[in-house]
Amino acid sequence: MARCPGICPRTWSGELVAIKAEVADYEVDFWPAGVPFESVGEVRNYFHWEDPYWASRENVRRVTARFFVRAPVYYLVHWNEGTLPADLDARVADGSVCAADFEGAVLAEPTNYTCLFCDAQLRAAVVDGANPILGKDRAARLRTHTFVRKCSLCHHGIAGGVVEFLPPL
Repeated sequence: MARCPGICPRTWSGELVAIKAEVADYEVDFWPAGVPFESVGEVRNYFHWEDPYWASRENVRRVTARFFVRAPVYYLVHWNEGTLPADLDARVADGSVCAADFEGAVLAEPTNYTCLFCDAQLRAAVVDGANPILGKDRAARLRTHTFVRKCSLCHHGIAGGVVEFLPPL
């Protein structure tokens, strides 16, 4: 992986905002933990009421990526609990992040999820298995990642690559 440019932009008040970073050879805007998401234009898959939850998760980092000329897309980089590398945000900011920092992580997309058993309409982070970001070694990533196995309401077994359900807001 090439070195990131190390740009660490700040707002006029000095608060940290998105950092341009390279994740598996794709340039993304990376939001460190706890940093509020900001965008001047449309961002697909982004809902302002959900972002504070994702920003608070210790095993999630938010990124946006632009494909072709379309609006950027909001994604979640998701690690198993307790496996996010220490000081990841600082290494992204200073440009020293490398491919090993993303080992075990999967790219997930916030989306609607309907339980086939209780018909609950839930918000979930679901693996984006076709996206090239974090696509290298995808099979190994998926084998080692922990997925949600039961509906958060009826507790019936589910499938579908759910890495996390958003709690009711």
